[in-house]
Amino acid sequence: MRFKVSVLVMLIFFLMAGCDEQFSPVKKQSQQQVSQEEIVINREIAETAKQKAGAVKGVKEVTAAAINMDLSVAIKVSGFARLHLKPIREQVHDAVKEIDRDYNVYVTSDKKLFMRLQQIEQQTEQVQGEPLEDIGSEFKAINKDM
Repeated sequence: MRFKVSVLVMLIFFLMAGCDEQFSPVKKQSQQQVSQEEIVINREIAETAKQKAGAVKGVKEVTAAAINMDLSVAIKVSGFARLHLKPIREQVHDAVKEIDRDYNVYVTSDKKLFMRLQQIEQQTEQVQGEPLEDIGSEFKAINKDM
């Protein structure tokens, strides 16, 4: 009986000690990488993208943000045009890609992503008090969801 208890205590001790050492340094490194990244906001490219995307037939409303070399565009499509979402997204992508081929272009027609990207766009316009790291990480999360 005493042997079983001592083995159980040793097992718990090794599990607790092993898990703590492995995962702590990884979290610290990933946090440092995010804060060291430089974030560049390009409002002119975003405005041009909004104009080009808005010119596509069936697009009712557009929001866009350009951070670093990523350009994200979210669209709302009108009425019956919702039946042709994929071709409309492709047309918007092609029209926006013509602005600058160096940018990675992301296009979505998802309502939730539209609202999130609209918030990012508003935050980039009033960038004074907002930490850029927060905007950059949210922007990357939106692009990942697209």
